[in-house]
Amino acid sequence: MTAAIIFIGIVLFLGQVFSSLFEKTRLPDVLPLMLLGMIMGPVTGLVGPEDFGRAGEIFTTLALIVVLFQSGIELKILSLRGAMGQGFLLTTIAFSILTIVLAWVAKITLPIPSIYAWIIGAILADNSTAIVMPLLDKLKIAEPTRAILFLEANLTGVYSIVIALALWGIADTGGHLSAKKVGLEILQSFGIGVLLSVFAGFFWMRILNRVRHLENAVSLTFAFVLLVYGLSELSGGDGAIATLVFGAVVGNMRLIRRLWLKKLSFNVLTLNHGEKTFFEEVEFIFKTLFFVYMGMSMRIGQIHLVFLGLLFALIKLLVRTPCVNWCVSKSITRSDCSVILAMCPNGLVSAVLAAMIAQRLPEGGDVLKDVIYSVILFSVIFSSLMSFRIEKGGLRWIGESFFMRHKHDKEALALPAQTETENPPA
Repeated sequence: MTAAIIFIGIVLFLGQVFSSLFEKTRLPDVLPLMLLGMIMGPVTGLVGPEDFGRAGEIFTTLALIVVLFQSGIELKILSLRGAMGQGFLLTTIAFSILTIVLAWVAKITLPIPSIYAWIIGAILADNSTAIVMPLLDKLKIAEPTRAILFLEANLTGVYSIVIALALWGIADTGGHLSAKKVGLEILQSFGIGVLLSVFAGFFWMRILNRVRHLENAVSLTFAFVLLVYGLSELSGGDGAIATLVFGAVVGNMRLIRRLWLKKLSFNVLTLNHGEKTFFEEVEFIFKTLFFVYMGMSMRIGQIHLVFLGLLFALIKLLVRTPCVNWCVSKSITRSDCSVILAMCPNGLVSAVLAAMIAQRLPEGGDVLKDVIYSVILFSVIFSSLMSFRIEKGGLRWIGESFFMRHKHDKEALALPAQTETENPPA
């Protein structure tokens, strides 16, 4: 017990160190955390996921709840308006094609039923907001490009959660895969989850001021989030979807009231600074511990699954290339198109979904988890290295070869000078 407590303390300390190093190295803290878990687990055998027993399952679900609630809070509707058209088009087309292609590759390369292959495709088509946004903060790109990537990272998470969990529900009940079955499963889980979470959002925003004076009240919102998740599951909906929508309602309550509910008088329309800071800290703790736990769970002895993860990460880039070329406006420069191409890493949502689904699947769960964990590792490496090289002027051949329809970078740089010449100052 003492050794475990010391280990957790060291991991949380190192997580903060890795997060700080990202500011200088641009190496996402996901990578060193996963490597630390791999060293502690499959490499040295000091600890393994079986040592955590049922606590591992509970921890995985709690991590998903925290991540989804934070994602909902950060999903600001107004900030998406500028890129809604081409961002939504790119997200929907790229996600759909990637899901189909990756599911097909999983079906022909892995000895798993078709529905498991579709689950892998839906999870891997996601892009991680937690990795994309910090990388974007370090890159010099146009605001439309930044808005497109922000919208895509948030929407793919929603798509991945809804579709993957619907497919999981079918697999869990032993049903046959069909478009009608998937649609009904999504409609049921999404409908119940949305209704419950919207009501819960209005209710909690209404009473939050009244409970803030209580001792340790900052943790009450977290407790209420857990209730929303649990009640949605008990009522036949999907707790993950309910948690995500609840966060979106809480994060956009001011806008919702201004547009549709002007007659309602809420004293509280959003979380205060202390409450937001609390959830950021909780998310950091769960993220840090989960990625180490994820590294421990990887079976690196299954080398063919590791190489399959590399294959899936490469396929994701290849399939994404024509989607970016045809869905993004021609006014976006080739360099920015290359950045959009590179920004497709999988992250915490993919990892937690994989772990949670794998724990409950009767067969094939370990294979699903191993492949997705491997894809996360390679996709983060690719996105980090590619974005760094593109900013430094490298990898120009990508833009020149694949994005011929788009504006050349030199033309974009020359445009202000040309405008100034045509319109001299008075």
